[in-house]
Amino acid sequence: SRFLPTLVLKKQQIQSEILKVRAQRVKLDEKMRAMIARSDDWAALFSESLPGPITRLVKVKGIERGVKNVAGIKLPVVAHVEYEVSDYSRLSTPLWVDAGLEFLKELLELREQMKVLYEQEAVLQKELRKVTQRVNLFEKVMIPQAKENIRLIRICLAEEQTAAVGRSKIAKGKSAE
Repeated sequence: SRFLPTLVLKKQQIQSEILKVRAQRVKLDEKMRAMIARSDDWAALFSESLPGPITRLVKVKGIERGVKNVAGIKLPVVAHVEYEVSDYSRLSTPLWVDAGLEFLKELLELREQMKVLYEQEAVLQKELRKVTQRVNLFEKVMIPQAKENIRLIRICLAEEQTAAVGRSKIAKGKSAE
């Protein structure tokens, strides 16, 4: 079948993309851990000089998503993250609060990217299951069935040919009389 090589190629592309997504997740996770480890040094400052956690000052307002096409599969991607920063007095808060808010924004964006990577893997896994089922259908059912049908057709044609030879000999014998 001419569809089988295409399906096998698509299966390989999906498997390759799943590995890429997992590698991206590992890299992103390491980056987040490193950022959090760096923040541990000055995280104590947050609780001392602010009335409440700094996390209450910034939150994700909206996420703009795009679409990436891989092997004919539409995968979500983060195009832009919009933040909502609560009003706070810039005069009564220390200078590091602005840097802390930027740090939190970056951390929130990484978290959103991580969520999208999990979504991408889920979509790819679902598609991989479908393609694998189709490949198996061709390899295990349709191709053996087609081979069996071809064998039966060859037998039938051979019998027809033998019968035709027999008929021609009978006809030749009758015409000779």
